[in-house]
Order: sequence, then C-alpha cells, then structure tokens
Amino acid sequence: MKSSAERTAVLEKTAFTERLKQALGDFDPELLSPTVLAREFKRRSRHSSVGVTAAHKWLTGEAIPTQEKLLVLAKWLQVPVQWLRFGEPEVQPKVSGREQRRTDKLVSDFAELSERDKLLLEKLVREMLHTKE
Repeated sequence: MKSSAERTAVLEKTAFTERLKQALGDFDPELLSPTVLAREFKRRSRHSSVGVTAAHKWLTGEAIPTQEKLLVLAKWLQVPVQWLRFGEPEVQPKVSGREQRRTDKLVSDFAELSERDKLLLEKLVREMLHTKE
C-alpha cells in the first residue's frame, strides 16, 4: 500500500502530464509524440536538452521536468510556468490602455498583410526570439 506522500507524488505527476498534454495539443498536436517533443525542445533550449525517454516520462506521468526545463516549456508553449507545474493561474499584470492600443494596432496591421508577408514576419519574429535565448 502506498503512503500518503507517494499517492500525492503520483497525483502531482498525473496532473502535470494532463496540463502538459493540453498545452502541447493547443500549441501543436504533433508535439504529443515523445520524439517530436524532444527534438523541438532541443531546438529551443541552448542550455538544456531532453531525450526521448524523458519526454516520454513527461507525457506518461512518470516524471516532472526540472524548473529549468519547465521554464523553457512554458515560454515555448506560451503558458504560465506556475500553471504548467502546479495548475495555478498566473496573476496577469495590468496592461495600460496605451499598451493595449499598441497591441491591438499590431494585430490589426498583421491581419491586413498578405499570407506570404505574414509567414515572413512570423519567421522573423521567431528568429529574433530564438536569438535572445
């Protein structure tokens, strides 16, 4: 019979796995494959890598990533790290009206671009973000 601590650990891993699968599925369903997840993680992290076995363990509730890897996952999947690890919602900082208008204008301008230009801009932004890491 499992102790209370062991049951809690299993529940934590299971809950993490469900949140991870949700975030991966929302971002790109192909990432639900351990092989694809490991490969794409390596592409986004300069300081840490993940093997297929580790990715499999994350997806099957056998393990929870280290904090460093959680940060990479959360940033990449565009979810709050607190939510990914613990299921806690992130408190969103208030955005000024000026900042919101700026964001709204960018979204509106982006929508007016041709499909070709949208793809070019997406590639440029991803490259700029990738070089920051």
